[in-house]
Amino acid sequence: MSRHLISCHECDELCALPSVLRPGRYKCPNCGHTLFRHSPGMIEKLYALHIAALILFILSNWFPFLTFEVFGNSSEANFTTAVQYLYQEQDYLLAVALLMTTVVVPMSRIILILLLVAPLHYGKVPRFAPYYLKTIEEITPWGMLDVFLVGVLVSIVKLVKMGSIIPGTSLWAFAALILVLAYGQTIFDPHPLWERIEKAQKEGQAERFGEAGR
Repeated sequence: MSRHLISCHECDELCALPSVLRPGRYKCPNCGHTLFRHSPGMIEKLYALHIAALILFILSNWFPFLTFEVFGNSSEANFTTAVQYLYQEQDYLLAVALLMTTVVVPMSRIILILLLVAPLHYGKVPRFAPYYLKTIEEITPWGMLDVFLVGVLVSIVKLVKMGSIIPGTSLWAFAALILVLAYGQTIFDPHPLWERIEKAQKEGQAERFGEAGR
């Protein structure tokens, strides 16, 4: 059985892997660091998951997040209410940080993954695929929707003693979004994507050399 080599990013060990991979996680035999995760149909799964994530993200920002009722008075909060409140209080830096980590970065990551995997799903490699993949890897740690959800749940627990909390459509869509993105993150692995991009680039170079020889 033929094998190919992959370098461990932690200890630089050259690890020999079989050409036919079984589903699962492959670790470095030297340091135990995860080399990559092999998930058959990863591109198709990511494509479907992030279409669903895009729809849920739009729903999360479109409908009321929750309604707070106290003594007959009610007020609605949406996804960006906290950002608006911080801006009104002139906490501009914190408002921008919250906007980036809960709206801009997660939305950008969803769109970039769709721009990357949608063409791959149909057998094509997007022109800027390496830049998409590098950007995805760089911005992923800055998406903090799960932290935001924890903060919302803590706030609900505290506010429920003061009045009635009515969850809105946006809150349920946001909870579903967290689950979808979490599952997508568990199966996302850049290794096979880089391999497909590199293969396409080599084939493109071979075709150009062939045309030049003619």
